[in-house]
Amino acid sequence: MSDRLVRNAQVEMAPMKEETVLFNPTNNKFCILNVTAALIWNQLEQPKTVQEIVNAVRERFASADPSRVERDVQRALDELRSIECVMSVAKAVGF
Repeated sequence: MSDRLVRNAQVEMAPMKEETVLFNPTNNKFCILNVTAALIWNQLEQPKTVQEIVNAVRERFASADPSRVERDVQRALDELRSIECVMSVAKAVGF
């Protein structure tokens, strides 16, 4: 079964021109999201699998190389997890 991911509810978000800024107050980490990463962040309003997120990004950027989309989504998710802006659903509910 694929892990479902969700936003960390403690993270604050602010739009800035064509970017989005995230701030995690529990570890004082900031992250600036480009358009693609912001799309990924928006997808995580509700729990999603990595594949569901990849599919949404592929749909939005239909002309992009599908294998590159998958790599880029995984890289963005890894970065968001490393600064604890995104977590698995189990961690989000305390399991």
